[in-house]
Amino acid sequence: MENAPVIGMNFLNIAPGADDEIVKRYHKWITEVYHPMQMKYAGITGIDRYEIVQKNPEYPSIGSIHHFENIAAYENSVKTPEEQAVVEDLKTWVKRGVREVIWSVVYGLVQSFRDVAVSTGGKKDTRIENAPIMHLETYWMTSEERDNFNKWFNEYGRVFIPLFMKNCGLKGYDYFKYCRLGGNISMETEYPPYISILYFENLKAFEGFEKSPEQVSFQSALRNILPFGLNYRRYAQYQLNHSLRK
Repeated sequence: MENAPVIGMNFLNIAPGADDEIVKRYHKWITEVYHPMQMKYAGITGIDRYEIVQKNPEYPSIGSIHHFENIAAYENSVKTPEEQAVVEDLKTWVKRGVREVIWSVVYGLVQSFRDVAVSTGGKKDTRIENAPIMHLETYWMTSEERDNFNKWFNEYGRVFIPLFMKNCGLKGYDYFKYCRLGGNISMETEYPPYISILYFENLKAFEGFEKSPEQVSFQSALRNILPFGLNYRRYAQYQLNHSLRK
């Protein structure tokens, strides 16, 4: 897994009572200063920024995903003077009552599926294009359930996921494992060991996916090893609003 791509996930809320003009300034700094600077780091391949589709007090409203070639690229990036300066600057936005960091965590890619093959020189890639809706699933499982699910997913995911892509408007499906990195500036410090990120061409495609015969079959087959189904910790959709690529 050392050479597998990783993602840095930073999800947050705008602090209650934050001044609208200052919030606008914060968003401007993120998209026009911080992210373009971070794109210059060696080993980073892209940054995507999202807003939640349906607000829910249990879920962060804004999120960014930083894509890295591998774990070493992520670790090297956080050591750069530029990134250390960005982190210190971001802390000031917290102190000023503008933002509340909920998640700050790194996950490594385990398996990836795409509806269209992407030319990456044979390397795995967490980036995706033309998929503005991201559906995030995180799970809580016992160690036994986790082992059973991983074994089942490795055997049957290759069968089910391509079926979703043919019939459900699914553009990509990535399955990740927690890397035990990040979390030093976030309110949440306990993270699910595995998550899935699904990408759709639009919200209607996601809604169709939830009701599709393929999804019904997937959940039915899954109950052979998890009688009560997946124990979702997070289940939310986000809309892409800002994207950078190398």
